[in-house]
Amino acid sequence: MRKLASFLIGFVAPAALLACQASTPAPPPQPYYGQPPYPAQPGQPAPYGQPAPYGQPQQPYPPGYPQQPQQPQPAAQRPLLAPLVGVAAWQAELRSVLNELLAALSQSNQTLVRGIPLVFDPTNEVNAYAGCDDQGAPFLAATAGILEAVDAMAQTKATDELFGTQTYEAYCSAVLPQIVSSDKARAGLPLGIIPANLGGDPRRWSRAHEMFDEILAFTFGHELAHHYLGHTGCAKGQGGGGAGPDPSKLGHLATAVPFFNQFAEAAADSAGCYNMLDAGRARRPQYSWNENGGLTLLDYFARLERAAGQGGPLSLLNPLAVLKTHPNPLTRIPLLQTVARTWHQQHPG
Repeated sequence: MRKLASFLIGFVAPAALLACQASTPAPPPQPYYGQPPYPAQPGQPAPYGQPAPYGQPQQPYPPGYPQQPQQPQPAAQRPLLAPLVGVAAWQAELRSVLNELLAALSQSNQTLVRGIPLVFDPTNEVNAYAGCDDQGAPFLAATAGILEAVDAMAQTKATDELFGTQTYEAYCSAVLPQIVSSDKARAGLPLGIIPANLGGDPRRWSRAHEMFDEILAFTFGHELAHHYLGHTGCAKGQGGGGAGPDPSKLGHLATAVPFFNQFAEAAADSAGCYNMLDAGRARRPQYSWNENGGLTLLDYFARLERAAGQGGPLSLLNPLAVLKTHPNPLTRIPLLQTVARTWHQQHPG
């Protein structure tokens, strides 16, 4: 039987889990150690004002929804990174991120997932998944929609962090209602969201590059975990046996798959978070990935739920019509915060 482990696979949490989280919400992780901002570049003005608080929307979160931590400021001495512009650059960057995640795994887990092909699904759906093709060979997939969405998140979050703007809010307000109302809507960043006088700033592009990688590191740390934890049942060290399934057949593969339960999703989030943080620490003296990439992604999905008129505690028991395969962020955010806090305690400095 064909199996496919989707990053957006849904699960129903018991009421006890919700009650526990409502009474004892996980505190936010420690800030990623207060690094100073980028230096002003030649010909550039000094940093623009104070960065806006990370992840704080103009409208309040639903009751019980944990607030996100303050976004850390980048290190002063890191070289500026090149802009990531266009599909080819995004795809190449994802392959690079996957290589870093694989290198940070234990030898036993590396053996299970090394050589699994990455396939790019051309659909607009914001999704990433790990699966098995008709011949039982494992693969990983990223849709065009998720690459567009991650680019938009990274560009707007970087702009807001550096210049104190509200471009992430503007992007979400403009695009998310369209995504939940039409399968033809695109998740990409519309023209005009980034102010023209800020768009070309090299610090903004460099910070967006870092955030793009960090969000994808959490996303595909989760997907790799589905394979090496045995959730898909087809990753047994045999690699992918080629380039993976034909992208035109991915929709067919995705229509006959079992849902994972909440425990499999929690396990993949936990293992993927550790993998991402291990890989992030190994990147020093480059930018060290941290949990804020995952929190950004989960905030995005929470906003999608709200845009469709759902979200909040009731959506745990009544999955959103548009996002039936989406694990509820209300359970996943506290888990990610707790796992990351434990990792930081185990890896001080």
